[in-house]
Amino acid sequence: MSAIDFTSIPVLDLAKATRDKIVFLAELQHALIHIGFFYVKGHKIPSDLLNSLTKQTIAYFDLPLDEKLKTDKTNSPAFLGYSSLGNETTKDKKDNREQFDFANDYPSTWTEGRPIYERLTGPNLWPAEEVLPGFRQTLLSFQSQAQDLAETLIRLVAEALDLAPNALLDRYVLPRQQHHAKLIKYPAMDQLNPLEGTQGVGPHRDTGSFLSILYQANGLPGLQVQSHAGTWIDAPAIPNTFVVNIGTGLEYLVQNVAVATTHRVLSPPAGCGPRYSIPFFLRGRLDQKLIPIDIPQRILDQRPQTVVTDSGHQFRQLYANDPGLYTLLNRISSHRDVGIKFYPQLAKDHSISH
Repeated sequence: MSAIDFTSIPVLDLAKATRDKIVFLAELQHALIHIGFFYVKGHKIPSDLLNSLTKQTIAYFDLPLDEKLKTDKTNSPAFLGYSSLGNETTKDKKDNREQFDFANDYPSTWTEGRPIYERLTGPNLWPAEEVLPGFRQTLLSFQSQAQDLAETLIRLVAEALDLAPNALLDRYVLPRQQHHAKLIKYPAMDQLNPLEGTQGVGPHRDTGSFLSILYQANGLPGLQVQSHAGTWIDAPAIPNTFVVNIGTGLEYLVQNVAVATTHRVLSPPAGCGPRYSIPFFLRGRLDQKLIPIDIPQRILDQRPQTVVTDSGHQFRQLYANDPGLYTLLNRISSHRDVGIKFYPQLAKDHSISH
């Protein structure tokens, strides 16, 4: 069927999944098939934790550069830690943002002879406790609760597509699997070199992930979602909500019936100060070949056939057969300094250079 275009992002109340589940699943199904984005309210992540997370995010980025560089991502083959302004790229164009990537804390167990993508699991790089008291505890608490929320939502996504609740989790997400989150600072336009443009992060889809959950921490504008007709639609911060979007991993597994929608972030206007946001990414396991799930025909018949989208992503031919290598190559492409340091042969073989 032709795509049903949208002009705004719906707000779904997670509490309704308990008191009126049929209605909630219908609303969720519409958001999955026709939009690919939705807000969620009624979650159980405490506002006190989110307030603390916001304060710790601002405090981290306010540290002197030499202190942040002690946690620089170039010290982590797992691509965890700090990225300086403009260090990451989207489609070979610099993104005007600073980042700190973190994950549920697991040690590295990779050894020579094991699949190279296993190096993507490893320990976080934390600033010293005396430098930022409570930083590590706050971030790990958020990561744990964001993962719980994401797993709750992915079960509901399965039900909304007329599947068993654990149809996606049981096969494609491991109980002890590392999932990334990140702190992001987008400087305002007057804090940037005018020659760098307005790209906070360029148009993209979340490659390889199942669900992304975004907390817009300080209310500034910037996030935009591309409608199926190609129009950019603002997704402003709404108090006590998260923005949820579909990743290409989920889109592939459900035979494109759930849409991984293109989105971008514009740098904040001059005089507004920085924009802070904290996304969490629920990803599939890296060692499992992806096989699309059988979806009821009545659901498949609703698939939109005409969607304006950022359709391509690098190394997509690898995705279904080797998601581990696919994920590693995408990380190397975005963070080339890390790739050249820890994975020089892969970077060379796939023409990924700094």
